[in-house]
Amino acid sequence: MTSDAPKWLRRSLVALTVLPIVVAVIRALHHDWFPIGDNALLYIRVADVATAHHPWLGSWTSASLSVGENMNNPGPIYADLVAPFAKVFGPGPGAAVGVGVLNVLAIIGIVAVARRLGGWAAERWALLAAAGLSWSMGSEMLFDIWQAHSLLLPFLLLLVLLVGVTDGQTWCIPWSLAMVSLLVHTHISYAYILAVLCPVAAVSYWLERRRRPHLPWRDAIRSRPAIVSFVALALIWSQTFYEQLFGPGKGNLSRLLGNAGGGSLQVGMRSATGISANVFTLPPWWFRSGFSTSVPNTPLTVGPSGEPALVIPGLPNTALAALSLLVLVGLLVALATHHRRRDTHLLGNACLMATAGVVGSVLAISRLTVGPVGLAAHHVRFLWPLAVFVHVALVATLVHHVAVRLAGRALAALQWAPVGVAAVLAIAAVPYHAQPQGPVAFYSSMSTLRRVLPHLDQLAAVQPVLYDVSNVRPFEPYSSTVMMQLQELGIEFRVTDEIMIRQLGPSRRADGTEPATIFQLQGAPAVLYDGPACLVALASELSESEEGVARERAEQLSEQVAGGEIVVADSVLRDADAAIEPVLRLAQQGDLDAARTIVYEGYLSRWYAGGEVQSPDDLTSVFPVVDTFLNTAYALFSDQSQPCP
Repeated sequence: MTSDAPKWLRRSLVALTVLPIVVAVIRALHHDWFPIGDNALLYIRVADVATAHHPWLGSWTSASLSVGENMNNPGPIYADLVAPFAKVFGPGPGAAVGVGVLNVLAIIGIVAVARRLGGWAAERWALLAAAGLSWSMGSEMLFDIWQAHSLLLPFLLLLVLLVGVTDGQTWCIPWSLAMVSLLVHTHISYAYILAVLCPVAAVSYWLERRRRPHLPWRDAIRSRPAIVSFVALALIWSQTFYEQLFGPGKGNLSRLLGNAGGGSLQVGMRSATGISANVFTLPPWWFRSGFSTSVPNTPLTVGPSGEPALVIPGLPNTALAALSLLVLVGLLVALATHHRRRDTHLLGNACLMATAGVVGSVLAISRLTVGPVGLAAHHVRFLWPLAVFVHVALVATLVHHVAVRLAGRALAALQWAPVGVAAVLAIAAVPYHAQPQGPVAFYSSMSTLRRVLPHLDQLAAVQPVLYDVSNVRPFEPYSSTVMMQLQELGIEFRVTDEIMIRQLGPSRRADGTEPATIFQLQGAPAVLYDGPACLVALASELSESEEGVARERAEQLSEQVAGGEIVVADSVLRDADAAIEPVLRLAQQGDLDAARTIVYEGYLSRWYAGGEVQSPDDLTSVFPVVDTFLNTAYALFSDQSQPCP
């Protein structure tokens, strides 16, 4: 039997577990962090809460691409929770502090629920699970508002609550329903795994309650927990149903239900088995090193019959994956059966939920629809908290079996081992670590945006502006961040793209009366643009001084190409594609604009690296600076009726 720990020690351990989140938020504020990419789009919805653009739904979901109809995640509850922080602090601090606070509350909830269910014996394992998941995510994801990351700790909290439901604890039901709603509202992909976990918990609850004194069902549905559950669900889902009944066009719930079967191409059982094994049973499991590699982003390929196909690299042999999962499930079933028949039924119910999690993961992933861009790792990110839960439940149960045979110092050391490991993982999660996933992967663009955003206030004179996103590159981080800053400045912006309208709300649909259209260019087009639109801002990842040097060297290279000082080998002309061959000939004949195209589009750099360029100077140190400038250049333009400022 595990004795209780002093209150001061338990609170200190909780503080240590949440320390990585607190430090990550403070570090973000110190470095002037702000949301970019999809994070900025999500923040726009947060800041829109309780305004004329109030979001009645969650964000647009990429599942729309798979089924051919624009849909949103069911509800805006996560945005509602972060909104108070946005109102007080603004974009950067509002997002970081808001998400950080919710993750801190999730960890406190994990520990508190575990303690109420099983005292200190369960609390120490909850600390280990929370610390392990936080360490796996890395510091920057602990305040990331992107759904794939912001829901990981709340999902772990739900798993602990479901253990309570499985164990027949009625007080866990209202909290579980609230967490289920939060997860499904924010990211519909959780619906598949919850469709397995929740029925298992419900059936187990019914079986457990049959063995204990309980109210007749008519009294039960009038009990306080039932009333609290009904009221909470009504409040949480009210906005979703309001949009369905009174929103413009086809309601979002109708869209979701009408496409519940998904698209024609799904992940399938074989790939689902391999993906699950990569996280549950085969190294590096859910550890930090595998967060970005265990399930790689995988584009579609062409199958033998010419149809789209999904071939995920790095998956284990199917037989090995299936065997390892079967061994894990068999062990969990045996432990669940053993403990549910004894006084250690809480351990048994944890193993039961772990079993449902492993089996449910394979089933849920196999049903995931693959869109035109292929499989994204964030579609299966729920595996990480689930794998942490499964492994902690398994180890806790095995440690219990060993502990009953020990005494004295050996028993004490074994009982305190999870606390020690949790402390080590919590401390290890404090230093800066950015997983190259989601918007976090675009951190390098923040220096560019810091130079662009201060120039946006000039657009106040020509608002409302139409943001033309027809030429934006896929997954670029700039447009949404610019929109977020326009919102912060109180400059009205509108869009015509249907996906963006679903994302930003119908109140931002352009009506054709906008006095200015803004658009962005990246790379060489941003630098070479000479059209009639006004330049709002142009920047790159270089500093202003480095950028000036890069511009000067690029012009010198262009002049040297046009002047014949830099000579391109004849082999380039023979091998050049039809588009660049005439441009190169014009450049060799002295056309400076053609020479600029050769330089600014990066052709000269690639030819030089291949040894096909002769130059009087050594250009080895020149091209890296020039290429960085040209590859990361971003420019925002305004096509407006008023003169340029």
